[in-house]
Amino acid sequence: MTKESESRRMHKGYNHQRMCENQRQKSPEFYSRTASESNVYLNSFHYPDRSYKDHAFDTLSLDSSDSMETSISACSPDNISSASTSNVARIEEMERLLKQAHAEKTRLLESREREMEAKKQALEEEKRRREQLEKRLEEETSQRQKLIEKEVKIREKQRAQARPLTRYLPIRKEDFDLRSHIETAGHNIETCYHVSLTEKTCRGFLIKMGGKIKTWKKRWFVFDRNKRTFSYYADKHETKLKGVIYFQAIEEVYYDHLKNAYKSPNPLLTFSVKTHDRIYYMVAPSPEAMRIWMDVIVTGAEGYTHFML
Repeated sequence: MTKESESRRMHKGYNHQRMCENQRQKSPEFYSRTASESNVYLNSFHYPDRSYKDHAFDTLSLDSSDSMETSISACSPDNISSASTSNVARIEEMERLLKQAHAEKTRLLESREREMEAKKQALEEEKRRREQLEKRLEEETSQRQKLIEKEVKIREKQRAQARPLTRYLPIRKEDFDLRSHIETAGHNIETCYHVSLTEKTCRGFLIKMGGKIKTWKKRWFVFDRNKRTFSYYADKHETKLKGVIYFQAIEEVYYDHLKNAYKSPNPLLTFSVKTHDRIYYMVAPSPEAMRIWMDVIVTGAEGYTHFML
């Protein structure tokens, strides 16, 4: 009987050891299950339910060899090794999770840095674009200001070059005193020896440009209010008449501000007499003589008849 019991115990221990190894291979929680099974087995002998680790050797039964074998098998080195292996696996799993968490944190930080860098680049690009727009606006504003200033200068130049108002009403009074009229206009006749002025006439030399042949020749001009003519001669003796301009043909008298006279001997002293047929360009010997001649000729201008409409 003793040999059979011992053989049975050895057989049971071998089977139990194989079962423990199979369970250890199948599940990492072998330690907890073994402790649970041991507590259940002890409860069948009415032992108090206490921790397996604290009272592993208190559960031995002298009357049952199977119980002793089971308890000894539970505290065997293989079971202790399996518990250590489970703890190592848990530690490795925790380390793996920590690595994953660290990698995820690193990835998130890198992603955030990339987003911040992208935002920074976008802001810099927007700033650069605004600076370009502001620069372009400043250039356009400056160019527009230059165009405005240029236009203003052109208008001022045109205003400065505008023809003086010479379209006066014709003076046809019989008692009109030409000399007194010129003196009243502010001219000093006594000091201007280039012009000879009376109550009805004005005489003096002027240089005239030819009509067909653009040459400049000195002529003696006579303004006569009695004959209502503006004539010019070859010399002051008034023997060889070269041309006549009638008052009815004279429209305007103005300073040649546009410099239309071809190769004038003195552009600053050149003035124009406009008629129905042509424009006469004349050069006075002095600025005072030019002003006197222009005011004299204006008094006889009758060609501008639009005021009568």
